Amino acid sequence: MTPVVPISLEERIAADVFQKSYREFMILKPTNYKWYHLAPQSVSYLAEAQEKQWSTEKIGDYLHCDIEEAEACNRRYQMSKRVNDKATTAGRLHQTFVEWIGEITELDEKTKNILATDLSKRVANQLYSAALSKEDLMSVSLNMEGFPKSAEIQKPLSGQAEAAAKWGPQWKD
Repeated sequence: MTPVVPISLEERIAADVFQKSYREFMILKPTNYKWYHLAPQSVSYLAEAQEKQWSTEKIGDYLHCDIEEAEACNRRYQMSKRVNDKATTAGRLHQTFVEWIGEITELDEKTKNILATDLSKRVANQLYSAALSKEDLMSVSLNMEGFPKSAEIQKPLSGQAEAAAKWGPQWKD
């Protein structure tokens, strides 16, 4: 089984920017140059881009990708920062719901927060029930990600390694 180590803020942001689950990112990172070097480097470029207000074209130049992908990476970076700036898991989950609701519909902030709070309570109810039943949080997470209970979690699923090798704005195969 993969050793349990906390995932850093930088790793969470890199996973979000490049659309990997945190579990996938942690599996790929130790053995793949793209994930242990290039992805964090790209995130540092995105941080600098925010600080210095770079144009999308300049971001694309630094990430070696087209403008659409640069814009998408920048948008995911900003979303991940808003989510991961929350101090608690509950706060990060609530902000995740706010961000997701904002992606699927155009609502004012008050309405998004009301809906996110409602969804947070529904998820909290399920987590509360799981805790009372002494369910393992890792198992809950894996099942939510789509893994059956007997899944091998140390290695990417077939096709994931191939997809990981082909993806990325900095690495055009």
